[in-house]
Amino acid sequence: MDGNTLSPLLQVNGLTVRIDTPRGPVFPVHSFSLSLEKGDLLGIVGESGSGKTMAGLSLLGLLPESANILGGSIRFDGQEMVGAAEGTWNKIRGSRISLVFQEPQSALNPILRIGTMFEEIYDSHRPGEDRELRARTIQNLLLSVGLDRPDFIVRSYPHQLSGGMRQRVLIAMALSLSPEILIADEPTTALDPTMSTQILDLLLERNRRDKMALILISHDLGIIRRSARKILVLYAGRVVEYASGNRFFSAGPAHPYSTALLLSRPGVTRKNKNDGPLEAIPGQVPPLWELPEGCAFAPRCPRADARCHVEFPPWVSTGPEEGALCFYPSTQENVA
Repeated sequence: MDGNTLSPLLQVNGLTVRIDTPRGPVFPVHSFSLSLEKGDLLGIVGESGSGKTMAGLSLLGLLPESANILGGSIRFDGQEMVGAAEGTWNKIRGSRISLVFQEPQSALNPILRIGTMFEEIYDSHRPGEDRELRARTIQNLLLSVGLDRPDFIVRSYPHQLSGGMRQRVLIAMALSLSPEILIADEPTTALDPTMSTQILDLLLERNRRDKMALILISHDLGIIRRSARKILVLYAGRVVEYASGNRFFSAGPAHPYSTALLLSRPGVTRKNKNDGPLEAIPGQVPPLWELPEGCAFAPRCPRADARCHVEFPPWVSTGPEEGALCFYPSTQENVA
């Protein structure tokens, strides 16, 4: 490697998370890897139960008490974070890496006013900042996410706000310290289409203007198609495909699960109601304590043969910095 080459802002290699359950140990994140440069825009997709949220929490050291990192590496700006002390995590969590939680009701403290929660963020990372400047910054943040009564919002408790308002408050909090990386877990789920577009525009603008790396976790391939330049597909806790946005949506994905996801989503492969019915993916994501032998997707896969049911698939390169965990991935040539 060239000595002048800079390391990625975030480099994750082989991350595996274990949870001990009454049914035995399960691995909601297994052999997870990604590389994120400053200004990157990565979309993480998959069905419910695929491991998207747990992967996002892992990257901020926010795993539940029952979970632990079994192996792998998380390097942020060259510093190893696996095994790091909580104080080390606290220095970067919220300031340099931030997260928009999927559930605003549980993410916000029910006994604190919104303004108090904002103050805690600044007191933790910028205690000496001018109070008037801080108040103006909070007001502008709330306005930027479509909350046109910021004075009312900062005086309110979470239960006094609608679900959509709470979601927007979370996004404003996540952006408050101008993080270098923002992980947005289903950031528009509680929002109507107009507000969803506005919030996505805001995140993309911060990505372009400030070179803030953005990880969008979503089941909505319409959002991912519009924004992400890189796509990472999860299934049963594992990365099954990594591809550029152009290959994924134009030439077509390589992994049969990725293809099935595309065909099952309205507005991604079908432009009008006359394009025919959506194609449902047969079956469901297997529970982590009952993963099948061989490829986890084999029982649902139209390409699967006897080998797929008994042998674990290899990681196959499908293009420059692209690949799929599959015996029979599509190639650029046979999907064009």
